Amino acid sequence: MIEKKDNWFFISTENSSYMMRVSPLGHLEHVFYGGYIVPSSYGLDLIRGGEDVRLGDGTYYDEEHQYTFLSGMLLEYSTPGKGDTRESALIAEYDGGLITLDPVYDSYRILECKDYDVLPRVSGEGAETLEITLRDKVLPVFIILRYTAYEAEDVILRSAEIRNSMESELNLRTVSSLMLDLPDPEWELLSYDGAWARERMEHRRKLSPGLTAIDSKLGFTSSEHNSLIILARPETDDSHGEAIAINQIYSGNHQERVEVSPFGLCRVLTSINPFGFGWVLRTGESFRSPETMMSYSASGLDRLSTSFHRFIENHVEKSRYVFRDRPVLINNWEATYFDFTEKKLLELASTAAEAGMELFVLDDGWYGRRSDDTRGLGDWIVNREKLPSGLEGLSGKIHELGMRFGFWVEPEMVSEDSALYETHPEWMVRIPGRRPSPGRHQYLLDLSRSDVTDYLFQTLSSVFSSGIDYVKWDANRNMSDYFTSSPDAGCQGEFFHRYILGLYSLLDRLTTAFPDILFEFCASGGNRFDTAMLAFSPQGWTSDDTDLHERMMIQHGTLRGYPLSSLSNHVTASPNHQNLRKSSIEDRFNVACFGVLGYELNLLNLSSEELAVIKDQVAFYKEHRHTLQHGTFRHLPSSDGAVFWSVESDEEMLVLEYQERNEVNTGRHRMLRIPHADPDSVYRITRREKHIFREDLGDLWPAYSSVAHDTLDLTVSGAVLRTSGIALPPLFMGRGFVPSTRVLGDNGTDLYVLRKI
Repeated sequence: MIEKKDNWFFISTENSSYMMRVSPLGHLEHVFYGGYIVPSSYGLDLIRGGEDVRLGDGTYYDEEHQYTFLSGMLLEYSTPGKGDTRESALIAEYDGGLITLDPVYDSYRILECKDYDVLPRVSGEGAETLEITLRDKVLPVFIILRYTAYEAEDVILRSAEIRNSMESELNLRTVSSLMLDLPDPEWELLSYDGAWARERMEHRRKLSPGLTAIDSKLGFTSSEHNSLIILARPETDDSHGEAIAINQIYSGNHQERVEVSPFGLCRVLTSINPFGFGWVLRTGESFRSPETMMSYSASGLDRLSTSFHRFIENHVEKSRYVFRDRPVLINNWEATYFDFTEKKLLELASTAAEAGMELFVLDDGWYGRRSDDTRGLGDWIVNREKLPSGLEGLSGKIHELGMRFGFWVEPEMVSEDSALYETHPEWMVRIPGRRPSPGRHQYLLDLSRSDVTDYLFQTLSSVFSSGIDYVKWDANRNMSDYFTSSPDAGCQGEFFHRYILGLYSLLDRLTTAFPDILFEFCASGGNRFDTAMLAFSPQGWTSDDTDLHERMMIQHGTLRGYPLSSLSNHVTASPNHQNLRKSSIEDRFNVACFGVLGYELNLLNLSSEELAVIKDQVAFYKEHRHTLQHGTFRHLPSSDGAVFWSVESDEEMLVLEYQERNEVNTGRHRMLRIPHADPDSVYRITRREKHIFREDLGDLWPAYSSVAHDTLDLTVSGAVLRTSGIALPPLFMGRGFVPSTRVLGDNGTDLYVLRKI
């Protein structure tokens, strides 16, 4: 709900309020963002003080207003040069390098929709939009701020449009989508950082005076710093306390700045990264920032996650697979790498089909001269030596097994050893006169050029028409040697953003032309895992690291801002191919099943015992797939060194127990407590039967195998589960077995199913 009363603006969602007002001098002031307040409440004008504080040697606005210091105000969008010395939302140059602007309130509109249609398209169904126009006091430069409220999801979408009506050019250097000024700095910042194979690790730090910046300069969202940030009160945890989540809907260089001023104010800004950015606005032209979503919670971090998960699924994702249950896949990469034949692939697919898997994915190496990673990229023509039946023939044989068929592509890249490069060397991103730097022996195609994206659309359309049900879209290097030869670019600073716009345009065309294909995005694992990519592909490869211990941390950080249905997780071999850690195939499954499940190991090398276990896993996953892909995810209270996750649908709840280390002789019972359990219901709790392999127990095997291992089956009230919790059966901790003994070990798991009775 959006209202305007006098000089006040009110934006309300189900559980939050956002308030602004126009100051006597015309500046748009931020008043409040937090829990819901009825707009007609008495005393709203007391939330913020008047113009009665003089800030020492600061610059006041003018002689008539000696107590108006922009540096001491909470503003909605700030520019430099008139006294606000904090980080600016907009920096734009005119008249040879001048940057001073003074935007004040001009007009507003309230729209019963979301009328700005830019890629990636975010639905405005069920939403209202407030559009506020600011105008510089001297120049015909306009800033249009947009706020779209999604009441049910508790999300507000923010963006800015800069419009140049001067007769000369306006050169943009920094354009922010969101600026949020908060009245105090008593927050902690949560960011999601890492590198290849350890993406989105959660870090939490206390704010202090000065500037903190989270950003990417890699050209993509980046595995180093995701665009998701959260401000949380020091006492806030998963289920209690205030927090604000913010995430840009963008796939390129981004920056999130958090500044604590000398006067105890906190400013948050999200923007395209100013690094290397410039955009020329000629007379009459406009520039629209990427959109940023934000949500407020008074009841902990999980509430924020749920808001973002629902918003992304309901309004960002466009695929017809959004709410469909996704297939269990087998990917051949870690099973064969480049060394495969059609015969070997069909043997792998046949074994996977017998285990109940539903989709066979052919990874890198099926095209052109591609026998290793030094050649062939760009030549999307099937290699008939490896696949004599071609893609269409192989697809038909896979379909005969009762499985769907898909493959891997990396369309944004090119190898020097390729027919495409030989034909179009000018399409490679490189600075004239300089030798470009490679990444993984490959180079970038210039997607800022429409002739490149047109070629890719035509070429990919041909291979996508070969009986393809699924496409894994990869991008295995970062950007370097920044240069565009696009005739549309006004300056080289437009390269990064024009590349991303070209990518969006290409993906939009392909997903529209092939609506029945399930797309999965990937970029060296999670190097471009962001909300904008989910507008074209409903799931993404979470990380190249599939070790279950690492995945617990990676999936935890990812789930803070992205839905379960977007996480593609694979059960892979032991020892793990990324860190050589050994782990049980049952424990690997229990972690990987939280999201979209796949397998990526050589099934042909497994024992009949292991294949039987995988068959049971796939059957279990299918039975509970809708909950595991589309349920509500929460963190439960930890107990005795264990982490607990839950995912819940209307029909059931599944709970994961994970322990990093198995301690000896602790004498303690681990407790399972579910604070959100329904106190008026009774639950039946069963444990997924987990196969124990002989090698898991070594010489203890005879002692263990002589004991009848109990299958857990308990009945308990929701009131007990949410208050005291229940004691789980004992773990093996160094002394013998009893019928109820549980065997977890290091990096061990159990998975519980709860149903109301």
